[in-house]
Amino acid sequence: MTSDALAERRDRGVVLIIVYKAIKGSLWFVLATVIAVLVHMNLAHRVAGTAEVLRLHARPWSIELAKLLLRASSRHALWVLVTALYADGTLTLVEGWALYHGRWWGPWVVVAATGALLPFEVVSLFRHPHFVRAVLLLVNAAIVVYLARVASRHARAIVTRPAPPDRASAPPPRGTPTPE
Repeated sequence: MTSDALAERRDRGVVLIIVYKAIKGSLWFVLATVIAVLVHMNLAHRVAGTAEVLRLHARPWSIELAKLLLRASSRHALWVLVTALYADGTLTLVEGWALYHGRWWGPWVVVAATGALLPFEVVSLFRHPHFVRAVLLLVNAAIVVYLARVASRHARAIVTRPAPPDRASAPPPRGTPTPE
């Protein structure tokens, strides 16, 4: 099946998840690369300055990023952060790629990867209540439920599809000698 035909059949929800995965994975790669370059050039002290600038701007994601960067201002901690960003970015891009190409296992990978982190998000929300955390938890839970339903529906469709005729039980074509 061509990618055009696949795109016509794809649910809007899956398309939104693919776009989200592509953007998130790409941003994580860019951020990890910027931090890696800063650390490699011995400019890690600038990361703390960048974190302070981010903290002063009132966007919730930048405040969280600033807090993370300030906590991870040692060279080793920054390399751990870079590794984690590359790993998460890679997994996110693989998830998006699998959904885009219609792999049967794609939705299940997203369900497993996202669903496995939901308990940690719940604990984080209870320890540090924040509107953005609550929204992210709800969005991730909705993605898990939605893709689990899509994957289950797809699996049922495959199981209930009629099997192709068995060639061993079909009569031989005309003109074929039959064993006697």
